[in-house]
Amino acid sequence: MKAKLQVALDMVSREKGCELATLLQDEVDILEVGTPLVIRYGLGIVKEIRKVITTEREILADIKIADAGRWESEQAFAQGATMVSVLAGASFQTLEEVKSVCEKEKGKMVVDLIDWAICDRDKIQIIQRIQPDYLALHLSTDAVKKGDSLLQLRQRFPFLSETNFPFMLAGGVNRELLPSLLQEVRPQVVVVGSAVAGSPSPLAEVKEIRRIINLA
Repeated sequence: MKAKLQVALDMVSREKGCELATLLQDEVDILEVGTPLVIRYGLGIVKEIRKVITTEREILADIKIADAGRWESEQAFAQGATMVSVLAGASFQTLEEVKSVCEKEKGKMVVDLIDWAICDRDKIQIIQRIQPDYLALHLSTDAVKKGDSLLQLRQRFPFLSETNFPFMLAGGVNRELLPSLLQEVRPQVVVVGSAVAGSPSPLAEVKEIRRIINLA
């Protein structure tokens, strides 16, 4: 099965986020309302993005829950999200609460490994017991700026190959790196952000990334 394509709307204005959502909705599988966008405008921006799209696209509220799992995930679903993210470093109880709400709302749970330094084999086994819909191998924006890559991140977790997690790949993904990532990691979801949002032609960029995915 070909990987799904997710576009992250992060460091853009409200107007730009709505414009990109409208423009790209027919070309992507998941629209992500990114953490910076939520911080800037509040969770209500999820509802705004939902209102401007005319297709039944999945919407991920990337709120990176660290605590108060039930309450925070409920707030995201109330605004129209169909997916929420929770940090891999969150407590087992918080992970359980997010999972419970996702099941109730028929939504999806993404466990985000952006805080990878505090996750070891034992924590990964705990996460596996929760059975999230996706485990996101996520390279932070700050790490990308320093030259790190997702391929290096994967090498830091050799034991992940022993699991059967559906993987998301996020952080510094672009058309040049994508073929190697698809071959070596075989993710279920590819997440692109600035490569699309910062492109002079976002629609053409998304179509090219989709073409690369289809060729893999």
